[in-house]
Amino acid sequence: MSANYGSYIRAKTYDPAGGTYRNGVPMQQASPTRRWWARILDALFALVSTGLIIGLALALSAANVISLDAATGACLISYPLMVLVFGALYGCAVSPGQALCGVVSLQVDHGRRVGFWRGMGRYLAVGFFPIAITVIIWAFFDAPTIDSVPIKVFRRTSQVR
Repeated sequence: MSANYGSYIRAKTYDPAGGTYRNGVPMQQASPTRRWWARILDALFALVSTGLIIGLALALSAANVISLDAATGACLISYPLMVLVFGALYGCAVSPGQALCGVVSLQVDHGRRVGFWRGMGRYLAVGFFPIAITVIIWAFFDAPTIDSVPIKVFRRTSQVR
C-alpha cells in the first residue's frame, strides 16, 4: 500500500458536509430512536439465547444426559459466549437488532463495517458494564469504616487436643 492510501480513501468516501459514502451511495445517519432500539433488541436476543442455552443445559442435566458439572459450565460460559457472538455479528456482518431496525454501523472515513475486534470489544464492554457497576457498589457498601469491628472466621467445632 502506498503512503497516500488513507487520504485517497477519505477523499473518495467521506463528505465533510456530514455524509459517508458506501459503494458510491451517500448514507444518512440513523435517528437515535432506531439506534437505541437496535441496541435493545440485540441485548434481548443475547439474553434470550443465553436463557435457551441455560434451560437446555439444565434440562439435559435433569434427564441425566450430561453431568451437573457440564451443565454448570455451560451456564457460566453461555452469557460471555453470546456477547462475543453478537459482537462479532455487529462488527463483521449485521446483528439481528440492526437488521430489524434497518441500521448499519460504519466507519466514517471508509464506509466499511466496524470490524471484528472493535465489535466484540464494544459488546464486551456493554455486556459486562452492569456487572462491573454492581461489584463497585457492593465494594463501596462493604468497605470497612474507621470505627467498625474487625471480622474473623472461626471453626464451628473446637479442636480437641
